[in-house]
Amino acid sequence: MDKVDVRFPQPAKAPPSNLPKNALERATVLVTLMARMTSLLQQETAAVQARRPTSELAQFAKDKQPMSLVYEDISRTLRVDREGMRNLPDELKTSLKEAATALYAASAENAEALRLSGIAQKIIVDTVVGVVTKAQKAPTTAYAAHMGGGRGYTPPPNGARASAALNTRL
Repeated sequence: MDKVDVRFPQPAKAPPSNLPKNALERATVLVTLMARMTSLLQQETAAVQARRPTSELAQFAKDKQPMSLVYEDISRTLRVDREGMRNLPDELKTSLKEAATALYAASAENAEALRLSGIAQKIIVDTVVGVVTKAQKAPTTAYAAHMGGGRGYTPPPNGARASAALNTRL
C-alpha cells in the first residue's frame, strides 16, 4: 500500500489516459493482448525446449511481466462492467473466448516445459554435487588403508580439497 501524507491531502490522480475507456475498447484490446501473450508464451516454450541460453529466457520473462500486469488490469475492469460485457457484439465475445482458450493452452504448455526444464537442471546439479562430494571424501594420503595395508598407490588429489565448488544458481 502506498504511503500517504494525511497532513497535506492531495487531489485524486486521474487514471492514465491511454487505458481503454469502455467495454468495447477493453475487449478489443484484451483480444489483441491475449494473442500477443500467447505468441510470447509459445516462443518461450520453444526456446526452453531448444535449450536456449539463460539470457534469452530471461528476456522472455522481462517481456511477460508488463503484459501480465496490463492483462490483469484490463480483464478485471472488463469483468466488473457487467452491463458493458452484455452489450458486446457476439463476434467479439467469440474472439475473447477463443483468445482466452489459446492463452490457457499456451500457458499450460509453457508451465510444463518450464517444469521439465527445472527437473532436468536439478538432476544435473545433484549429479555434480554427488561427484564433488565423492571427490572431497577421497583419501588424503598416497597410501590408503583400504588398499590392503598400504600396498596400493593412489596419486594424491591435485589442488586443495576446498577448491571444489559449485555454482548452484541456474
